[in-house]
Amino acid sequence: MLASGLTEAALLALLEAPAGATCTSPEAAPAWVHELEQAYAEPLRAPVTWPERAEGPDRSAFLPLVEPLVARAVTRLGNALKDLQRAAPGLDFEPAGLVSSMLGHLPQVLAPVLGRAMVVELHAAQLEARLAGDTPEARFQDFTRRLRQPQVALDILERYPVLARCAALRIADWEANGLELLQRLARDASLLWQRFNGGQTPGALVEARGGYSDPHRGGQGVFILRFESGLRIVYKPRSLGAEAGLQQLLTWLNARGATPVMKGAEALDQGAYGWMEYVAPAPCASTEEVRRFYERQGAYVALMHALDGTDLHFENLIAAGEHPVLVDVETLFHPLSGTRTLRDAEHAVEAPPVSVIRSGLLPQQFWGTRTKAGVDLSGLGARAGQLTPQAYLVTAERGTDRMRFERRPVALPGANNLPRLEGESAPVLAYRDALAEGFTRMYGLLLEHREALLAEDGPLAAFARVPMRVLFRNTAVYGALLHESHHPHALADGLERQRFFDHLWRAVVASPDFEALVPLEIAQLERGDLPYFTARVDSKDLEAGSGQRLPDFFQETGLARVRRRLEGLSPEDQTRQRWVLERSLDALLLSTRTVPRPTYAFQEHTPPGLRDALLAEARRAGERLLPLAFERGGEAHWLGLDAGDGGWRLGSPGADVFQGRAGIALALGYLGDVTQDARFTRLARATLRTQARLLGAEPGSVVGLGILNGWGGILYALTHLGVLWNDDALLDEAAGHARRLRPLVEKDTVLDVGAGTAGCLLALLVLGEHRPSDALWATVDACGQRLLETATPQARGSAWLCEAAGNRYLAGMAHGAAGVALALLRLFGRTGDARLRDAALAGMEYERGLYAPEERNWPDLRAGAKEAAATPEGAEHFLWAWCTGAPGIGLARLSGLPFVDDAAVREEIAIARDSTLARGFGRNHGLCHGDLGNADFLLQAAATLGDARLQARVDGVAGGILRGITERGYLFGLQGSTETPGMMVGLAGIAYGLARLARPDRVPSLLTVDSPRIVRGEGLGTPDGRPSSRIQEQS
Repeated sequence: MLASGLTEAALLALLEAPAGATCTSPEAAPAWVHELEQAYAEPLRAPVTWPERAEGPDRSAFLPLVEPLVARAVTRLGNALKDLQRAAPGLDFEPAGLVSSMLGHLPQVLAPVLGRAMVVELHAAQLEARLAGDTPEARFQDFTRRLRQPQVALDILERYPVLARCAALRIADWEANGLELLQRLARDASLLWQRFNGGQTPGALVEARGGYSDPHRGGQGVFILRFESGLRIVYKPRSLGAEAGLQQLLTWLNARGATPVMKGAEALDQGAYGWMEYVAPAPCASTEEVRRFYERQGAYVALMHALDGTDLHFENLIAAGEHPVLVDVETLFHPLSGTRTLRDAEHAVEAPPVSVIRSGLLPQQFWGTRTKAGVDLSGLGARAGQLTPQAYLVTAERGTDRMRFERRPVALPGANNLPRLEGESAPVLAYRDALAEGFTRMYGLLLEHREALLAEDGPLAAFARVPMRVLFRNTAVYGALLHESHHPHALADGLERQRFFDHLWRAVVASPDFEALVPLEIAQLERGDLPYFTARVDSKDLEAGSGQRLPDFFQETGLARVRRRLEGLSPEDQTRQRWVLERSLDALLLSTRTVPRPTYAFQEHTPPGLRDALLAEARRAGERLLPLAFERGGEAHWLGLDAGDGGWRLGSPGADVFQGRAGIALALGYLGDVTQDARFTRLARATLRTQARLLGAEPGSVVGLGILNGWGGILYALTHLGVLWNDDALLDEAAGHARRLRPLVEKDTVLDVGAGTAGCLLALLVLGEHRPSDALWATVDACGQRLLETATPQARGSAWLCEAAGNRYLAGMAHGAAGVALALLRLFGRTGDARLRDAALAGMEYERGLYAPEERNWPDLRAGAKEAAATPEGAEHFLWAWCTGAPGIGLARLSGLPFVDDAAVREEIAIARDSTLARGFGRNHGLCHGDLGNADFLLQAAATLGDARLQARVDGVAGGILRGITERGYLFGLQGSTETPGMMVGLAGIAYGLARLARPDRVPSLLTVDSPRIVRGEGLGTPDGRPSSRIQEQS
């Protein structure tokens, strides 16, 4: 009510008034109503002549409905241009031809408004047998002919008054904007000839084409003007101060040694509008030119990072030979509001806001799902033919009386963002070294000349008074809202449409700023515009496209933000940002090609001083982690690669243990303990602060329950670090999270250790040792009950359906019966409930039925595993890993010995031991399906069984892993051994695994969800959460 300016009394009066009473007099009707009355007062004398590019069933079929309005606008605009021609003799054009060319984009503006309602009317006419014709095509033609009858048209417009308003306003906008364009051109002609044509008159203006941008501020958009001489000039109805400032900055950088020389688009800023050089796409002549193109792109990545640019997607970039040219840079100096905007929140989820990925230039997948690939819209990664993960409305059987709209994915069209060589696109992956070199050089140049850049009279000063666009939501969200608001129900009832736009108010819950923004968004959407907001670079005020101003909306100006960004440039940040650049290219590579996993020649080796060598290598892995953290305000953010969106993408690794913050913090915490290095402990704490804030704001963002992917791992990390640091607050935090889990457990369908109830049960049992409560034990019992009730009898034993692995009954620790059985046995150890032990035994029996003696292993039955490994038809796929296969099953049996110790179990442990020693090493150094995970099984087996000979073999394995690292570097568990910071397949896990081999007395086994190995107070923390004195002494 307050947002609409309504008092309670006014609202009650409106509700009491009869329908239609709010606008009863002709004088109160808006101008568009009068325009409608006059336009349809008599039949149209002649149909509008649409240019050829406006034709087609999708665009022009239903235009006869509004042709009377279009005809009047065409006549008025033509007459106005004749008057302008007489008043501006220096500008040569033919009014009728020019109006015709400007008319070309109007159908694409009107088609979404008319389409669905007209299809409803078409079907009604067809069902009522009102259409003449023997074929579907003839009946369709008859329908469109009838639309030209004034009474038929008026009847339809009366049924859809919102449609009538939208169409009338957009036609009026087309007329007004077209005239304004030509008036501005006439006024600026001599300046334009001087700036863009060497002072020569380019001849007559022969074409003015629109439709090159979204509609903003009264339907305004970009036009490309073509003159008789062939000259083309781009008109933009906004300030081009950003483009002009960028061109000046590039000139300044070129003078100081930018290599290769950078080239921007020439721009003439006229305040509220401007003119730009038309940049024509052109091919490269050689691979050297392609290489220089990507060096320049790397330079732009650095420069846009420094200028806090965003939204630099593929449509804003033209490959003009060896020069990438940014043709739209209206989103530099992007400010932040007092609280997070939705777009800021998206970036917080996808990437730290100080990452080079934010600009939109680097490859990045968006809008993917677990089963469908996302799309890459970036300046460097977008490519033609990608299918949108969302379904869009498209016409089917068009041009017939069966025409309808269907929702289906559409293919993205080609663009001009990538260089071409010999008729083929030259994608970035073949030139990634050039991109990285260009980035490094430009970053170094900015660092070298930082003081001059920041000077009062430096090149940043040119941007100070420039209005820059501010993005609060993804433009696609606005576009979808506007498109869906043309549903026939909304076009028939303005209140219905208003209620639809009210969905925008949901944003206020997460971002209070939107309380002021939503009314401004809705006002622009109602007008048919995509919401548009700007802020001057040196101002904290926000201005809406509809004209309203919100003073002091931002907590700091865009200029101040960029100055801080430049002041924060450093060699360390350069290394971190280059790492992000490299990983974004890895994501593109993994999304578009099959990349093999590297292996190495493993050989057992026991060097002298093994424990010290292992600890030293663990420290080196941790030191590699340190510069990858994005630290700000006492928090630490991370980036990693994830394959969960139907394609690989670089983004925040989330809250979990597998790749996320919980695993990274756990590894750093224990690394700080065993190395007594305060840097690791400090970063672990900073990571947990980030975790606490994000989970506090969005607890629903975590949906899994397991130890790897879900709440189980989060609880496990908090419990361990709370004990390690003697920090009650962390244990309280874990207990608080645990209180919300019972409803999730009762509905869980994943069930396994990795992402389901079994993993949650194991973590809760560890937490219960340190924060017992009736509520926690009730949730523990609920976990056991859920596993009992979901056990499914098999031909031999029982198993649990793993929904996350393609609804299969699996063997193994992470996803199969072995892990569930271990969880049940540990709960049996607490409760003595024989049903739990019996269910565990049934799960173990199921796995015995799958055992393949010829492989001395258990098969990997996950959906897609055989195909991914190119396993021959009819053969089983086997993996020697903790997650799936002998090492994990052996570890589960070993950990369950206190509860089930018989000859069969002992034999399985021996089989797993021998099989792992024979075939479990030489792939990668990760925990999940790598050598350090397998080594953990052997380490525990030697200790549990008291086997000195096996311990000697474990030492040889550890030494062999160290030798492999020395010779090949770290091999990560992702495809292509792509570096990532996470626990199970990345750097954190390598550091943790090495630290565990060095100090198994202090570093517990994550892989068996062990309890802490230390007594509270023995770790490197103090009760108030500060590092202990022995850490402080070294810091």
